[in-house]
Amino acid sequence: MSDWLVGGPRKDAAVRRVHRAARDLFLERGIEQTTADAIARRAGCSRATLYRLVGSRAALVDDLLTSGAAGVVAQVEQAIAGLGGAERATAAIVTAAAAIRADPVVSTWLRGQDSLDDVLGGPDGVTALARALTGAVRPGSRDAEWIVRSVLALVAMPGRDAEAERELVSSYVVPALGLRS
Repeated sequence: MSDWLVGGPRKDAAVRRVHRAARDLFLERGIEQTTADAIARRAGCSRATLYRLVGSRAALVDDLLTSGAAGVVAQVEQAIAGLGGAERATAAIVTAAAAIRADPVVSTWLRGQDSLDDVLGGPDGVTALARALTGAVRPGSRDAEWIVRSVLALVAMPGRDAEAERELVSSYVVPALGLRS
């Protein structure tokens, strides 16, 4: 078995332990209020070991958010497989909102952001996400912002159930994008 300092199974286990500690602390205290020292203490290692295992605190936050976002994307891709037009947009928006709400790290992080640009890195990020979700962003329009804001509104204020959210999106959001079944 390899030593965790050089790689292999023990190092992988140590990285998972650091990720679990960070995730738990982020959920307890908030992402911005969690220090590298607190994560190291919770994981049972020194701060130097934490940095050696995962890089900086910012890299650790990025790793956890990337993992959560990948889970959201996978759920959306599964939900839209084989769909097009209005049906795809409806499924993508409703699934994205539910998946984001279900991921505690991503939803906690989103609550701490000030704007769409903060969340997605600017207008190009907003457009890329909206296009990936729905396949429908008209050039020169504000469709992308509307799509992403719709998802975030559903995350922040869920409907009474999944069917109510699906009905809302298919009746109001999708027609606003000019999509038809």
